[in-house]
Amino acid sequence: MLNALRVLILTLLFAGCTKDIDYQTLTITYSADIRGFDPAFATDLRTGKVVSLLYDNLVRFDLDMNLVPGAAKRWSVSADGRKYTFIIRNNIRFHNGDLLTVDDIIVSFERILNPQTISPQTWLLDRISGAKDYLQGDTDHVKGLTAINDSTVVIKLDVPFSPFIQYLAMPATAIINKNEMKHLSKIPAGSGPWKLDEWERDGEILFTRNDDYWEGSPKIEHLRIRILSEIMTQSAEFEAGTLDIYEVPHGELEYWRNKNYNKKEVNELNIWYVGMNCSRPPFNNVYLRKAMNYAIDREKIIHILLNGSATLATGSLPPQLLAEQPKVYYDYNPRRAIELLKKAGHENGLKTELVVAGGSEMFHVLEALQSDWAAVGINVEIKRSDWNVFKTAVREGKPDLYYLDWYADYPDGENFLYPLFHSKESMTKRNRFSDPDVDAIIEKIQQLPNNTKRQSLIVEANNMIADKAPWVFLWHTKTTYLTQNWIGGFSPSPIFNAQRYIYVTKEIS
Repeated sequence: MLNALRVLILTLLFAGCTKDIDYQTLTITYSADIRGFDPAFATDLRTGKVVSLLYDNLVRFDLDMNLVPGAAKRWSVSADGRKYTFIIRNNIRFHNGDLLTVDDIIVSFERILNPQTISPQTWLLDRISGAKDYLQGDTDHVKGLTAINDSTVVIKLDVPFSPFIQYLAMPATAIINKNEMKHLSKIPAGSGPWKLDEWERDGEILFTRNDDYWEGSPKIEHLRIRILSEIMTQSAEFEAGTLDIYEVPHGELEYWRNKNYNKKEVNELNIWYVGMNCSRPPFNNVYLRKAMNYAIDREKIIHILLNGSATLATGSLPPQLLAEQPKVYYDYNPRRAIELLKKAGHENGLKTELVVAGGSEMFHVLEALQSDWAAVGINVEIKRSDWNVFKTAVREGKPDLYYLDWYADYPDGENFLYPLFHSKESMTKRNRFSDPDVDAIIEKIQQLPNNTKRQSLIVEANNMIADKAPWVFLWHTKTTYLTQNWIGGFSPSPIFNAQRYIYVTKEIS
């Protein structure tokens, strides 16, 4: 059925194809539209990617997850970890020709914190001294943001917080032109490598390269993002040559495996898991939670159902963020699962519900989990839900079990530890896991500079959490990208906003 649909779409595409390849335009696709161009509201991946094309940050991530200079050509951090000093480039111009200044940086950050902006991203900057007073409307400026001179900005924090520098590479902390702030949702005011030409909602977004970009203008003159919601349409368009780069869905990998296109694979900074409500029976029992893990044949699911496009999780953190090999927990061991079930007081098995949201493409995986659990006496009913209802239910702690994923905002183990397992977050937003020892080690990690001691603590925290089994730890996915044979210079990155298409070329092969 799918192949027949692909043939039909290809037939229609080729029938209407009358012009040659446009070597001046790089064409990619998103499955849904963006929310707009205002960094203050860049909370989803697609919007964040586009913001990173149009704007600069003080610092940014390169394709290899390294933190590199952006608008700041260099920076330093005080010995106590509270004072950040940034030296700003003097040759960056916004798309309208205005020079980027230290005042633009301060205005940009204060705008995120301004209660009138109503940005959901205030958490990125609220550790700056005076930020909370400003958020509450008690002061007219943030005292921890200071312009020392025309080329120097100092940011002071109330307490040391090592991930802060990485927050400054995120889309919401992009630098906007202070003179063009009125219509940011539709008209960007950035200095990035691409300028907006046109935005046709649910249709396409068109950009022209910034020929005056300080880091060097993009190699291709135009960038086009097409909004194509159907997987089969994306696939057929790529095969017809009307898309230059294609992110292959896991279910399509087998079809493309032997096709003559350039393939690049990236290990994503993510985790897929089943959350268990640890605050009440039956999942307040660690033996039961461990039994849920041992019962699953994850390797079989990865090999057969995910076409090999994932790696086993040995805790919550992707292996790229661990300085040493973690302890391996929870191999497929149904006999051990049955023993732990008895230890938990469920020798006769139990019944429970797994709440999920999303499309039907995931259900073959969920049914495999269901079958493995049933084999040891854990009968799980899968209940589908609307995404918004699901999200609210998880936040309110209603489901016993839920199926979800987490993608990194920045490449640091802390980004998996604090938001997911610190009691301040988990007890109010997620699966109600609380452990004072885990809280304490996460807080140490947040305060330490990025050194070997901190990296060892991240590994230790990962192992501690795995041993407590607040989740069924599943896998970290891989993504395969295909590029047409005329595309060069493209490398995918685990960081969602690192790829800016500056060095991508499109040439006759």
